[in-house]
Amino acid sequence: MEEKQIIRWIKDHCATKQKQVRVGIGDDAAVVEYDKENYLLFTTDIVVDGVHFIAKTTSPYQVGRKALSVNISDIAAMGGTPLYALVSIGMQQKTKALVYEGIYKGILEMAKIFKVGIIGGNLSRSDVLFVDIFLIGKVRKKDIVLRSTAKPDDLLFVTGTLGGAQKEKQFSFIPRIKEAKIIIKKTKPSAMIDISDGLASDAKKLAEASNCGFEIESWRIPVSKDADVQDRISSALYDGEDYELLFTVSPKIAKNIPEKINDTQITKIGRLTKKKTFILKNKDGTKSKTFKEKFSHFS
Repeated sequence: MEEKQIIRWIKDHCATKQKQVRVGIGDDAAVVEYDKENYLLFTTDIVVDGVHFIAKTTSPYQVGRKALSVNISDIAAMGGTPLYALVSIGMQQKTKALVYEGIYKGILEMAKIFKVGIIGGNLSRSDVLFVDIFLIGKVRKKDIVLRSTAKPDDLLFVTGTLGGAQKEKQFSFIPRIKEAKIIIKKTKPSAMIDISDGLASDAKKLAEASNCGFEIESWRIPVSKDADVQDRISSALYDGEDYELLFTVSPKIAKNIPEKINDTQITKIGRLTKKKTFILKNKDGTKSKTFKEKFSHFS
């Protein structure tokens, strides 16, 4: 089975009827009632040796830093604030103390920046090193942004630059919590997602969740200096691990989106469409439907 099929099966068999659950499986975080003004956000993500990092070439500090950062990025995509984390680590029996100490140094650095409390977790013996984090956040009800609430003709925007994140960015990025809050304050997006699997893949997830297609203009994509020089656009579309925000805004209020937030550029790259196709448009007018995910966990 492919990853999408597995997720679909889980979603079909784990659907909850609890009234407090506003959003379950299918977004960057689950959404649960908290009080009159706020929702709680629940997310979890795992980083595994050989899949999300290579232990022989990645420091334990980088592993820990990334492990918490990818979860915080999910909270950012919902417009929220991270609060508390549970940390589970699996490692070989003879793992040196420097490894788990380094992992926790990376975790604690990001926890300090975003005021996240590390309040528990689990340790297990494992043949493969992994760090699995469960993160709880909070978002004001009026500020929450989902993947599923965009409409045809809404404009697509992205923060930062894309491509080549495997070189360094995946271990050094700062989750876009601040940027998300400013964007929401200036012009609340109609939908939002963080880019983990690549622009092509995550734009498709957002569009499908909102029952739309999209048309992305290739020449507008902000490409990173670290992108593959052989095919920079393809690198920006498919590399993944960028952890930038992809969001949609109604054309009527898109003028309120700033060109920059602090030093982070904001770029319009296309629009959603009523027709459920996923199009890359080139400057010469040619179009392509070759939006195939480069990475899948189970294929």
